[in-house]
Amino acid sequence: MIVACGIHLMPVLDAIGTPRPSCIAGVASDGELALLRCVDTDGDLLAAIPPDTRVIAVDAPLVVENRSGQRPVEHALAWLDAPAFPNSITRLTQLYGGLRGVGLRDRLAARTARVVETLPDLVLRELAWEAVHPPTDPPLELAEYRAAWLGVRAPRYRPKGLGRAVPGGRAAAAALMAMAMDIGGWLPIADPDDWQAIADAARLDAMACAYTAWRVASAPQHTLLIGDPRIPMAVPADANLRARAALHAARRPTAG
Repeated sequence: MIVACGIHLMPVLDAIGTPRPSCIAGVASDGELALLRCVDTDGDLLAAIPPDTRVIAVDAPLVVENRSGQRPVEHALAWLDAPAFPNSITRLTQLYGGLRGVGLRDRLAARTARVVETLPDLVLRELAWEAVHPPTDPPLELAEYRAAWLGVRAPRYRPKGLGRAVPGGRAAAAALMAMAMDIGGWLPIADPDDWQAIADAARLDAMACAYTAWRVASAPQHTLLIGDPRIPMAVPADANLRARAALHAARRPTAG
């Protein structure tokens, strides 16, 4: 039974005018990749989600209430030395023609599954960290952790956009995913053309989202939830990342 799904969502249909797919991945209760599909429309995405799915993680901003600047969750991520693209209504409309994720969120709300956002790059960065520092290890001293964390990077595997992919980036990302869950021997195309590389990158994003959803469902004690409590940002987290997030939360001024 698939208990967790991850969605890599292209910002707005037809906004870029190229065949960049959205993808969905599903993970069974035993941690095995059981679904991996690229689709075109929101209707196709929704139809592909198995009815028993408990958690859905989406690679797109789902709660965007600020007209400009950055969302509170992105401010928090920056404090954790995990900077993310600053999303706002104005910026998403200018760059992508709208807020596709918000519309999908409203359609997902009719389901019983828990819905979260996630960031594939941060997921893969945390998996690279956990390859050396398992999530069950006690936290390091903050200064030691921060210095080591700053040296960890996710593989660059997207062939277009900011931070062009480097040769081997998709294989390195797939290897990290295979360490975290059973991806059934899936491998990216070894010598792809541009569109094949884009599709494989979208599949990797969907797998990272699905793994995050599975971790929320199966190991919530090793997951960090931050941001909007209705639909939070979720990422895999070891004791170090959770401790640093707790320190940030304790230092924030209280409302009123």
